[in-house]
Amino acid sequence: MSRLYYEDQEITRFRVEQGKQSKTGSYLEKVSTLVPAEIIAGYLAMVGFLDKEEGSLLVEKQGFLIGIFFLCFILTPIYFYFQAEKNKPKIIHLILSSLAFVIWAYVTSGEKFSSLIYDADIASIILIAFSLISGLVPLRR
Repeated sequence: MSRLYYEDQEITRFRVEQGKQSKTGSYLEKVSTLVPAEIIAGYLAMVGFLDKEEGSLLVEKQGFLIGIFFLCFILTPIYFYFQAEKNKPKIIHLILSSLAFVIWAYVTSGEKFSSLIYDADIASIILIAFSLISGLVPLRR
């Protein structure tokens, strides 16, 4: 079973009352499959072990944070590449999922990197905007 979302070549509207998927349901499914939830879960688990406290090993912990971020960022397209069905489009999906990881990492752990560049309100706005825009991108390539 593929982890990627594949759009129908011809999008048609169905009524929810008939037991078929609505266009809204299809849009939400598409947006949710772009989020690399498995990678984000692993990222948050690893980052959770590193508490940013004043004192010893702060520089080393920052190095680990950056390393964990880049490890998960690199794993995102690799993971989705192997989850894709053969002969199905995946390039745009891999790019959007990698970008989604960066945004989710910023939203969920940006304050651990630097309180100077992290703002919870801006992070929330970026996340919502990305979710709205990414659902409009065709995933046929």
